[in-house]
Amino acid sequence: MEETSEEEVELDNFALCPTCKEEVSHQILRTTEKGKGVDHLVQCNICNGVHKIELRPPKSTEVRFTLSEIGDSRQIMMEIDVDEIFSLGDQFDHDEFIFEITRLEMPDATSSNRVSAENVRMVWATRVDKVMVRLTFTEGEESFSDTIMCEPDQEFHCGAIYEHSSGLWRIRALHSGKGRSLNGKMKAANIRRVFLHLPPSYEDAQEKRRLERGSWKGQNFSGREDHQEKIRSANIRSKKVYRERSE
Repeated sequence: MEETSEEEVELDNFALCPTCKEEVSHQILRTTEKGKGVDHLVQCNICNGVHKIELRPPKSTEVRFTLSEIGDSRQIMMEIDVDEIFSLGDQFDHDEFIFEITRLEMPDATSSNRVSAENVRMVWATRVDKVMVRLTFTEGEESFSDTIMCEPDQEFHCGAIYEHSSGLWRIRALHSGKGRSLNGKMKAANIRRVFLHLPPSYEDAQEKRRLERGSWKGQNFSGREDHQEKIRSANIRSKKVYRERSE
């Protein structure tokens, strides 16, 4: 067990002395349990005066919560200390999940940014340790949907290959609710839906690359094959004439 110095013990026993009129160190002479609290008989280390310190747990009150997660909401009652202060954005643990306060509803149905447990009517909170991401898979004219749970900071990249139980898919677009993006990346917390298509086969990819290369060089035109045949024939004749002259 870690040893505690005498100085640290004194710091832990600082309390207001009625004689010294300030917080000073005390020595605990006797401790008596009183209901859910305790009474300490203490002696001031400055004036040696003896007095009693009563410690009682704060009163509690039941607060109604609306908890939202994975598109579903439920209401529960939680026992909270009356002096507990709620603020928008506060996070708390419940059932091993993390929730964030999104609204504090007052008795008159208005909202507040900060309120005590005894004055709030309803606390609205949303689960933030995991988010649900909706997926839409498209193959030709057929589509199906699915959902996954992931951490809010997980990133999805357009063009990346995504492994699903149905196979490998390529992320075609990311929708944030404000618009669809065909490139870049987005965090799961900001995604409304991910659109995925089957990735091209090796043969399709090679053909696409060939066509893109041909178009880029200006070679994709009508009569291209006939033109190439004429060039090959001309090259053959040129080589034949060169050999004859060399001989």
